[in-house]
Amino acid sequence: MAGWAKIGGNMRQFLWMVWLFVAASGASAQTVFQFPEDEEESAFIANEVIATFYHELGHAMIDVLQLPVLGKEEDAADHLSVILMNDIWEEEAAANILASDATAYALLAAQREAGGQEPSYSDEHSMDMQRYYSVVCLFYGANPEARQGLADELGLPPERAERCPEEWQAAAGSWDAVLSDAMPGGDNKGLVMQPGQEGQPLADLIAEEVVAINERFGLPLEVSVVVADCGEANAYYSPSQQTITICNEYAQNLQAMWETSPD
Repeated sequence: MAGWAKIGGNMRQFLWMVWLFVAASGASAQTVFQFPEDEEESAFIANEVIATFYHELGHAMIDVLQLPVLGKEEDAADHLSVILMNDIWEEEAAANILASDATAYALLAAQREAGGQEPSYSDEHSMDMQRYYSVVCLFYGANPEARQGLADELGLPPERAERCPEEWQAAAGSWDAVLSDAMPGGDNKGLVMQPGQEGQPLADLIAEEVVAINERFGLPLEVSVVVADCGEANAYYSPSQQTITICNEYAQNLQAMWETSPD
């Protein structure tokens, strides 16, 4: 993953190198996810885990801040994910995260089609390729001049691209309006990594994101963050436990999608 976050950029670059080293050396004896040695594959997995973490953070914020949602909550969470990519990361790194996120939706759509799985029109999520074009459009709309090449590469139709700056303004404006008071400090709390996960590459990746988020936002309640074996490929926010969980199996599934996808 090229490029590093605006917050603590040098440290985040160092930590990314450490994650790749740990993944390659197999230093952890626990049955947790280890990043593959291939750098491009590892970057895809890490980028998509970050994008997914931002999405689940959106659900957490909607819950603990008691935000009204006019429309699908899943779409609102997707919007926050793109907003955080744009706001936290330097341009090249943000583009790489977005491209990985879009690629994951495309691979998932292809996987479903190959398995003969019909689209679920009753699902709370928009369909995979709808989410693909939505995140690409939002990211492009935030900076059209700098991101025209990326939009072309990812196949954003020109007629959709024309509306993307307005879509970005609507999404970013909606989130900015409700998050302007969610500042760190004072009586506000934040995200808390569950202890005992140190040295696990996936948890270390998420822990660095927790630091970046806590520097930007404060919450009225603590939200726990855990990387765990779940028995399924998933990532989710639990309102009853106020916990964001990133499953090791989710990262494993991303690896499987990458390795079985056409070149």
